[in-house]
Amino acid sequence: MRGTRALGRAIVAAAVLIAGCAAMTPGTLRELDHPLAGRLWDPVAGRFTDRDDLLNRAAAAQVLLLGETHDNPYHHRLQQQVLEARLAAGARPVLAMEQFDRSQQTALDETAAKRGDVSALLRGWDREQYRELIAMAAAAGLTIVGGNLDRERLRPVVREGYSTLAPETLERLALDTAWDTGRDALLAGLIQESHCNAITAPLRDGLVRAQRLRDATLAEVALERIDRDVIYILGRGHARRDIGVPRYLETRRPGTRVLSVALVEVGAGRTAPQAYESDGLHGKPGFDLIWFTPRAERPDPCLAFKR
Repeated sequence: MRGTRALGRAIVAAAVLIAGCAAMTPGTLRELDHPLAGRLWDPVAGRFTDRDDLLNRAAAAQVLLLGETHDNPYHHRLQQQVLEARLAAGARPVLAMEQFDRSQQTALDETAAKRGDVSALLRGWDREQYRELIAMAAAAGLTIVGGNLDRERLRPVVREGYSTLAPETLERLALDTAWDTGRDALLAGLIQESHCNAITAPLRDGLVRAQRLRDATLAEVALERIDRDVIYILGRGHARRDIGVPRYLETRRPGTRVLSVALVEVGAGRTAPQAYESDGLHGKPGFDLIWFTPRAERPDPCLAFKR
């Protein structure tokens, strides 16, 4: 009975993490003087590049993915700078956000139409981290769309699998056609590691299914707005080309112009850019660009699993 209760608590906790990554308090920035902090690395070309290159490539992209660490305030500043630059260049993209659920779209549209505070609709996220970006988008008259699934939609998939989804939903989202055993193993390993190797195999597999469903849904939101170009604010893992949103975009609409940017915290003593995000499938980079940033100080996340 104790094991059943523990698994139940883990499923609930994991579902909360999946749906909202939990509310986080911004930490003090560390490694501000790290030699990589602030620099842009092109892992495909194997060279450093600059913001002009990023912005030129962003202008040519139909979907720009800015993959963040949610509680790092530096990441949010960079996102604001990119959006500000795109607006100054005359672009009027859709701002898609993992931080809002699809079920909130009516409320998002109505709040924006009334010139209300859209950030007040955030659930389980630190509003202050996103307030300025959302205000900038609202002031420019941009459409703000939610891309996430609420936890009630995810829980059955974690517990029971894709049999809880309609066959036409599975086919439309390309959940099977976009996937293979190599991707499954990679994502399972990442999820196991991110949960401090403290979850059971059944729960891990359930979280893999939920992550795939979220990424496929995030991709669908972008495809619905592709004619207007999209800037996506989402967690770094969702921005991965091999197992994240770009994978579903590529499968459902080949030729979609995607730019995947990873905002990556530096580590003390790790000064080689090749030492970061080097776990791409078949040795290929998981991102088009890596933007190195200072690190936010935070409690050890593994402590919660040791209680």
